[in-house]
Amino acid sequence: MNRRDLLNFRFKNLKKKIVQINSPHKKSDLTVVAVTKYSPIEDIEISYDIGHRHFGENRVLDLQEKAEHMLDLGFDDISWHFIGNLQSKKVNRLLKIPGLGFIHSIDSLSLLETILKKSDQFRGERLGLFLQVNTSDEAEKQGFDSYDKLAGAVNLFLEATDSKFYFAGLMTMGKLRTDNFEKDARHCFQKLKEHRSHLSDDFGLNKLALSMGMSSDFEIAIDESTDFIRVGSSLYAEE
Repeated sequence: MNRRDLLNFRFKNLKKKIVQINSPHKKSDLTVVAVTKYSPIEDIEISYDIGHRHFGENRVLDLQEKAEHMLDLGFDDISWHFIGNLQSKKVNRLLKIPGLGFIHSIDSLSLLETILKKSDQFRGERLGLFLQVNTSDEAEKQGFDSYDKLAGAVNLFLEATDSKFYFAGLMTMGKLRTDNFEKDARHCFQKLKEHRSHLSDDFGLNKLALSMGMSSDFEIAIDESTDFIRVGSSLYAEE
């Protein structure tokens, strides 16, 4: 099986799984972010050619290189998602990348403040921002680790006036060290849903999306009604 046939098969198989798991929830707008951080540009070209439009990267320089390459080819309808740890000094460069649609990894109040002050650097029309929440209580994980801190970030968001940036929702990752993978992943995802519910009650925010689920646990995340899944190895791993 050549590379194109392999990727086509994997994308179709992923879509079938989504339909099977998702059908009781009746969610028609689940977004698959194809994470290409270990993939050559040829994999993105193939994925685009078979119909995919949402791609994720976790390093700013890699995202810039791939986004500019695809734009040079005339593919100007891609939505790029930044999903990695973001340093404040890289914000300017990130915001200038063509096709940037979402940042999933805003993990601190200081980073949010930096981004909100840099709206003049953004070259697009609208940019969705996700606040990253540490729902597993693991020390090595970044993100807001309490509802009070999360609410403080939301307050800052709501005080901002630039219409280019909007509060897209919340992001989390399942537990890394665990003896019961499914139970702990489900707990992390349910905790994120609880935070969203509290934000809805406290701030009247009723359309916040959830970004949760990666190659190892996206099926659990879909069952917990996620809006975005971020999958890489299940699509792009070598045979």
